Amino acid sequence: MPKPRKPRQPSDQSLEKRLRAHLDSLHSFIQECQACQTEAPAHWQYCAQCGARLSTQCPGCGHPLPPSGARYCPHCGLEIPHSEPETAQ
Repeated sequence: MPKPRKPRQPSDQSLEKRLRAHLDSLHSFIQECQACQTEAPAHWQYCAQCGARLSTQCPGCGHPLPPSGARYCPHCGLEIPHSEPETAQ
């Protein structure tokens, strides 16, 4: 009768790989403002702390969009929609 095997312990490299995957998953929900290093939800377009525009991705190619005011994505040429400023009435 064969001896029962001990459960295999994950290697340090395997554990590190799993932890990095979890960290990458977390970063998909949170981003950091490049101006003030405040954490913000990934769907925010402007930092609530300093007002800086947060990096957003182009819906066409996924590359970061250029600063506010650009009309087209520099990577794929997709037109970037702009919201019209509200006028006081």
